[in-house]
Amino acid sequence: MPCCNTGVAKFVFDIIVMVTCIQAEFEMHFNGPRTSIDRDQLEKDIERLFSAAPLSPDSIRDYGLREKLYPGRASEVRQMMRAVRDPSKHILIYGERGLGKTSLCNTFWQNSSTVQNPILAARIQVYPADDFSSLWSRALAELKATGAQIASDFGLVTPDIIRREFLKLRKNQLSVIIVDEFDLLRDELARELTVNLLKTLHDSRINVTVILVGVAENIEELIKNHQSLRRALSLVKLERMNIIDLNEILESRFRLISLPISDEARSEIVSIACGLPYYVQTLARSAAHNALERRRTEVVGEDVDAAMEDFLVESGQSFADDYEIATTSGQRSNIYHEIILASALAPGAADGTFEPSGVVNALNFLVPTCTYHYSRVQQYLTQLISEKRGKFLSRHGVKGAYRYRFSDALMQPFVIMRSIRNTMIDKRLRHRLFCFEKEKFRDAGDRIGRAESKAVQLGMIVPTAMSAD
Repeated sequence: MPCCNTGVAKFVFDIIVMVTCIQAEFEMHFNGPRTSIDRDQLEKDIERLFSAAPLSPDSIRDYGLREKLYPGRASEVRQMMRAVRDPSKHILIYGERGLGKTSLCNTFWQNSSTVQNPILAARIQVYPADDFSSLWSRALAELKATGAQIASDFGLVTPDIIRREFLKLRKNQLSVIIVDEFDLLRDELARELTVNLLKTLHDSRINVTVILVGVAENIEELIKNHQSLRRALSLVKLERMNIIDLNEILESRFRLISLPISDEARSEIVSIACGLPYYVQTLARSAAHNALERRRTEVVGEDVDAAMEDFLVESGQSFADDYEIATTSGQRSNIYHEIILASALAPGAADGTFEPSGVVNALNFLVPTCTYHYSRVQQYLTQLISEKRGKFLSRHGVKGAYRYRFSDALMQPFVIMRSIRNTMIDKRLRHRLFCFEKEKFRDAGDRIGRAESKAVQLGMIVPTAMSAD
């Protein structure tokens, strides 16, 4: 009997050792939540790190340096900080929707603000009904809330009142006022008085930097007669991010939550985003939550599928109405759906524009059984910039060298996701279009060159213009 007991004990011991080894092996490959508390914390981290809302100073303090969380904007940050340190300069930052303008303004100054020399930063949101007084009363109140020794309880605010209050600030105190979505301001007098205020602050060399932020193609859309402000303004135009920086957004955040993302999933998110960090954040957040719910050890392609479906269900209707206007036609043989999808996949520049020839190539790639000619594609593109089609596209340049762009940049990824759901882009085509980044390239330049070459070959958009550094 003792021998038997010894044998049983050894067998049990071996089983325990084996189970322990398997558990250790599993834990080496997955650092996911082990308790409900861990799971809750991971869900909170996913929400904060991948929030589609603009980055806030809290995000920077909680999770690390700005460069790691929001790469690709180093040159813009340097340009903006130079303007902040120059008492005669103000900033106009503009570009398409979804590029991260608000996030950049909320955080660019963080690394330069210290306990000894803090930067006072106040942000106000423009409302369409604002006049000059309502807008700048809020600005004074927000700046006062940061600790500035100024008054803000005026019945009616004028440029002279603001100038006198700003003169009360310490000479060595750097102060920033961010006026977000300035393009929403309808009151022409308010716009004109704001321009006059900036000129007054510039001429008086008052050490407060006003940052006007707006969705616009050019300066004239935000400020008429802007030539009078040339000496006072530092112009910052944000463009779409290249695939290296979009990859870094994903990698940096997934590293912080210790949840890996597969090459396929990362490549699809980056490709579908079309250079817009808003979509990288939105799709990654939903995909990470889906992976967590399925108890996966990494985010995979199925999680991206779920993320796209979540977006189409939750936010798709806001785009679907405009899409319906653009594509509705009494002619059953129309190809509006195909033209719009080809436009979304056409090789594009960092400003989001694409050429008709790129649409032709993408269309013939999508529908290899037909041959579409330039003239027919051009007719459809001309229709899509019309009032009848809701100005779905906008046209730029001169005749003979026209380039086009989605009037709402956020519409472009929606078109791609809708086409995946409706199988206009089937699994085989999807794999060829979006999973080109399987291999790891040694340096960013090589990766960009190969991805750009592949994108042109397949007829898809991959914003690859490198930001100046």
